[in-house]
Amino acid sequence: MDPRTLQFTVFCVFNAACLAAGYGARRRGLLGEHTARPIHFVTVSFVWGAVALLSLWRLPPLNANLWLLVIEPILVAVPAFAVIPIARRMGCNNKQTGVLAMAAGLGNLGFTLGAYFCYTLLEGPEGQGEAALAYAVAQVNLMAMAGVLMLYPLARHFGGEHRGDQSILRLIVTSFLDLRALMVHCAIVGVVLAYLRVPYPAVLDDYYVIDVLFYLGGFGGYFGIGLRLRLGDARRYLREHALLAVVKFAGIPLLSVGLLAMVNMTAVPLVPLGQRVVFVEAFMPVAIQCVMISNLFHLDGRMASTLWLVNTVLFLLIPLPLLVFWLR
Repeated sequence: MDPRTLQFTVFCVFNAACLAAGYGARRRGLLGEHTARPIHFVTVSFVWGAVALLSLWRLPPLNANLWLLVIEPILVAVPAFAVIPIARRMGCNNKQTGVLAMAAGLGNLGFTLGAYFCYTLLEGPEGQGEAALAYAVAQVNLMAMAGVLMLYPLARHFGGEHRGDQSILRLIVTSFLDLRALMVHCAIVGVVLAYLRVPYPAVLDDYYVIDVLFYLGGFGGYFGIGLRLRLGDARRYLREHALLAVVKFAGIPLLSVGLLAMVNMTAVPLVPLGQRVVFVEAFMPVAIQCVMISNLFHLDGRMASTLWLVNTVLFLLIPLPLLVFWLR
């Protein structure tokens, strides 16, 4: 096994151990489910925020990269809205339909899977791993912003929140101003530094700061999910698992290929490395954010946890080995 593949494998094993540790801690009564919330708050706001800033600082300041502003919102909206009528025909209730929409629209593109995958396995000229990481981080932040604008209103609708709650517009505005959106603001700072061509501090590479932050982010994300995980519900949602597998591992990759083909017909196509990152990220499974949003908007949280777990396992068994074989 070459060093890059070994590095990614170790990271996957570490994340699985964190998930198991969180699950075991709850089962043994060492920590309650409520502990997951502050862990996720610190992870999303500060750890993932720091990774977003440092990674996007290294994003090549090219006009062609602006295509990501078009591609990523489409990859969020089309799958999310497409599964709604299918879920209705399958007999899903409102809360379950909302969960499926969140799961279809949000992929694990970020620091706990997709971005680290691109960082370790998209090699080439010196520094290409870091550039691939920057493209992946740009995608996950655009996904987060598209999620606030398009998926939060869906979650609010299917969650059946009462009339006294915030309006959709106010919810969108306050979501961007909330400290939990710090990752998005850090990402904007990173992009500004990149386009102003501010030199990236070499000392951060010398002390492997990005790698340390990845492991801290993986711990916070997966340990917190483990605290709320229930394993007994997997068999209840066989049709939903099958639907998500088709959407995640066939529908979104095909949509990505179509979008990239159209971009390549323009005068300023996305650079080849950016295209490879978009294609690889298209195969990523359900995002951790699906579980968080489901809890926030009173959707079916237990269903969301189960869909996330099964879809991730399916990814590890089928698309992941094929992607590693293709890239190596």
